[in-house]
Amino acid sequence: MLKDATSSNAGNYVGNQSGPPVPAEEPPMKRRARNFDLNDTYVEEDESRTDKIVFKLFGKQPNDFPADLRTQVLNWLSHYPSDMESYIRPGCVILTIYLRLPNWMWHKLNVDPAPWIENLISISTHGFWETGWLYARVQDRLTLSCNGRLTLVCPWLPVIGDKHQILCVTPIAASCKSTANFSVRGFNIAQPTTKLLCIFGGKYLVQEATQKLQDDTAVQQGPQCLAFSCSFPSTSGRGFIEVEDYDQSSISFPFVVAEESICCEIRMLEEKLNIFAFANVLEGREDLMASRSQALKFLHEIGWLLQRSHSRATSSKAPQQHRVVGFLAARFRWLLSFAVDQEWCGVVKMLLDTLFQGNIDVPSPVEFVLGESLVFKAVNKRSKPLVDCLLRYTTNSAPVGGGAVATPARFVFTPDMTGPSDITPLHSAATISNAAAVLDALTDDPQQLGIKAWKNARDATGYTPEDYARRRGHTSYIQMVQNKINRGLPAAHVSVSMTTTGITEEHADAGRPKSTDQTIFDVEKSLPGCRQCVQLQHIAYRPCPNRFLSNRPAVLSLVAIATVCVCVGLIMQSPPVVRGMPGPFLWNRLRWGPT
Repeated sequence: MLKDATSSNAGNYVGNQSGPPVPAEEPPMKRRARNFDLNDTYVEEDESRTDKIVFKLFGKQPNDFPADLRTQVLNWLSHYPSDMESYIRPGCVILTIYLRLPNWMWHKLNVDPAPWIENLISISTHGFWETGWLYARVQDRLTLSCNGRLTLVCPWLPVIGDKHQILCVTPIAASCKSTANFSVRGFNIAQPTTKLLCIFGGKYLVQEATQKLQDDTAVQQGPQCLAFSCSFPSTSGRGFIEVEDYDQSSISFPFVVAEESICCEIRMLEEKLNIFAFANVLEGREDLMASRSQALKFLHEIGWLLQRSHSRATSSKAPQQHRVVGFLAARFRWLLSFAVDQEWCGVVKMLLDTLFQGNIDVPSPVEFVLGESLVFKAVNKRSKPLVDCLLRYTTNSAPVGGGAVATPARFVFTPDMTGPSDITPLHSAATISNAAAVLDALTDDPQQLGIKAWKNARDATGYTPEDYARRRGHTSYIQMVQNKINRGLPAAHVSVSMTTTGITEEHADAGRPKSTDQTIFDVEKSLPGCRQCVQLQHIAYRPCPNRFLSNRPAVLSLVAIATVCVCVGLIMQSPPVVRGMPGPFLWNRLRWGPT
């Protein structure tokens, strides 16, 4: 059995390294049409993938590897690898390098690996690549060279059969500082000459003959199953499970090691990755395979991100030239979008933490993340848990270990943040159906901004979220938010004003001016319940004349005085009849003075 040689030869481990940041990439077809230029650079976009190159060096020992091995590999591939990690085993010396390269470059390596191997030999230092026998397998091609001369280039024919395949691995995510029980199912994976390898963090954690791990030793026509356990350290990252034959032909499958809250969500992809489940599917098979490809890409990309973040943390005190560069924004954006589409709160939070710790190559993390419209996306997906997660996410925007002055934690996302045409997430939620739960989350944010913005936030045309809901006929939304507003009314002074138009109710904390020509009766009163609020509104906006008069003695006095005055006036203007006097009696005919 082969033993791990990396732990005692740490300097020989290339590790999870990365190339420098690079600008935009030309279209692949244009690149293939011209000569290869060592100064070419590219941007890492969706047309890249992770795969491996396997070298077997005869007559070498692990301590024979040059100190600048990583630099040599990067120079060999002209710094195209955006990420790279390697594993070294004895048995002569087997060097496995996992690389992330553009698809067009993998294609060129596969079509004709000869010039690439010759170039590798030519840049050799201290005769490492140009002495002895060198076996290399690149994709579906293998090469053999001796003392710097290429002697064989031919297609690779796998010993374990053309149909060897890993159909599924469970679990695809394991917790840090835990022991995971893996199950591997596939075709032709348990053979007398094959062994299973579990690699993580630069080490081979498991190296066992597959027949010892087989669950069912009976001869099977269908898939075979291997079972084994593996313990992981506290470090997060991405590992591989490989089934390898004696000619170093192997098939591999990635897995992730992270916190349990993140692993629980990532394990939801296991169904999408299980090819065995696609066997009886006739319609939509292409869509299932495309979904599986995206899930595999996520496992690789989240793994590269976790390892890059770990490398940056450990190299923060190293000289500037030896520090690991940040993860490219385009790749991070894809990961964030994928996690939001899956409605993964734990993964989204982890990605945001990674961003604000300074591990992503962006000028301003706040501006970057606000430009992604995450709250709007969560609203459109009607995902209340994700909306809650975003509205409660806080950060101090200070990279860990970066020497920046820490600032007080603040909320990054708010329900009243504006998008195009000054539309807020509240406007969006008010227009879509079956969004009551999302609207409930938006109006229940920690800062209580949503409840205030419901009737006040206006779009470019002047409409509020409440207006949007009313125009769409979503009266249940309006009632739900109004109930929240009513329940949130605090204890306050209630002012009852007597005016010629009736009684109006005022809250002292509303800050509205009181007219000086009103007679005001201030009453200290609590407003604990909605029923009392409704009654007060009824009094304020639908006054009852009888109740008004019966409760106001001052008004009754005024009315009595007015009645007396009217009566006197009528008496003085009418012609009363006086006994003993001819004709009607008129006040204006009276005379005064001496007779």
